[in-house]
Amino acid sequence: MKILGLALIGLLMLNTSCKKEETEPVTNPSLPNNTTPTDHHENDGIVDNGDGTSTVTLGNVSFNTNQRDFSGEPIVTELKTVSVNQLEEYSIGVSSEGFGIEKNFIITSSNTKLKLYDMISKSVVDEQTTSFNVSGLSVNGCVMTTEGSEDVNFYNIEGSKIDKHFFHIPSVNGSKFLSICYLDYKYAYVYDESSILSFPLDNATINPKPKVMDIPSFATVNITSDKDKLYLALGDLSKPDPNDPNAAYINYSSLRVFDKITKIFTDVNSADNINYSGITVDANYIYIAIKDANIIKVINKHTNNDSGTISVNGVTKIIKEGNYLYAYSSANQKLIKYEVSFN
Repeated sequence: MKILGLALIGLLMLNTSCKKEETEPVTNPSLPNNTTPTDHHENDGIVDNGDGTSTVTLGNVSFNTNQRDFSGEPIVTELKTVSVNQLEEYSIGVSSEGFGIEKNFIITSSNTKLKLYDMISKSVVDEQTTSFNVSGLSVNGCVMTTEGSEDVNFYNIEGSKIDKHFFHIPSVNGSKFLSICYLDYKYAYVYDESSILSFPLDNATINPKPKVMDIPSFATVNITSDKDKLYLALGDLSKPDPNDPNAAYINYSSLRVFDKITKIFTDVNSADNINYSGITVDANYIYIAIKDANIIKVINKHTNNDSGTISVNGVTKIIKEGNYLYAYSSANQKLIKYEVSFN
């Protein structure tokens, strides 16, 4: 009987040990207090700094986001034409899912690598290996990625290094088709096969992620924003050809504008037989990259009038920061910096 009792106690201890091992969360020693990268904390939230930036605390890690607020700049409605002066070229190599600008650094992605490129030394100064292939990349105070077509990760930028990820959202809404992502002031957005999903940065684990709008399945989607609106350049769309009833479909692209306040979107520009490959905005203009045509099309965001084009060989992703336009040339694997003016 005594031997049997000891055996039962041993089995109970073994079972308890196994259960603890199964349920104990995996911690990340690079994070504060060995916390898990999916945990929210009591001090998570968003604080407006009053200078066009906000401090976001997510998973007990803080970073500043730019609000992209152009409301203090003069509105231009008269017809003007764009002109550029090329300033620099950066040989960043393959940039499969775009790039971001943070201070003097360019952040790019290629397969399972995030790279930090120093614009002063014109060299890669740090790399970070991701868990899966990167399918989307956005930079706004930190690096947001979609990986493996289902997960979302956040990486911190400290000095000249990309830290290990500090926040992880596994299998967003059970998706297997996440592609692009966009990190805005208070919200983050992802494209999931046929819809744009969003989540507030101070409640990133909300589930399911709310849907912002329906998008045609497996389109090419690029997103940018200002304070009040999202701007989406949609490519790889198809529709019946109105001039040829015997033809099945024709390819077209569309510019969609979504009002963050009213939650209403409108299609304000479309073009047949081309694909939009990138988009960015400033106070008065929308810049749309068209890779196949080797141009960036510029239109006035207040009047929708044409304001000319900028020639860039194989242009894909584009970003406007102040007076500077950064355009990635897929043909040359270079990021080109332009100074922009209108006359």
